[in-house]
Amino acid sequence: MVGAASVEYGGIIIGGEKTAGPRRFYDIRQRLWRAERIAEPNMGRHLRGLFEEAGFARVEAFATYISYGTPDLVMALARDRAAECRDPEMRIAVPRHGIASLEELNELAATWEEWGADSGAFFAFPWCRVLAWR
Repeated sequence: MVGAASVEYGGIIIGGEKTAGPRRFYDIRQRLWRAERIAEPNMGRHLRGLFEEAGFARVEAFATYISYGTPDLVMALARDRAAECRDPEMRIAVPRHGIASLEELNELAATWEEWGADSGAFFAFPWCRVLAWR
């Protein structure tokens, strides 16, 4: 038996008054991950097929959501994402690949902090898993 797990950005849920900035951040992050070959942000949807193609006799796939649905969790997520926008490595890589400017990253950091203070803000993303047997 073998197992694997991956994020699936195609199912991200962002709620709140102003979601355009957080959505743009995830667009930037996905493009950066692909450009830097960090990860494929939509790999979760492919896990079952990959294991089927690899010849496993039995393959089971499933997904769960990781949710940020309390004021403390929302604010923690917002602060983490704002910090990511200010991360020195991200601030080098993103403009180098022509994905976004430093000015936009600064604006997104502020947008995350504003989003985190929104009483209606909510965030969730799917985490896909697969188990396979020979």
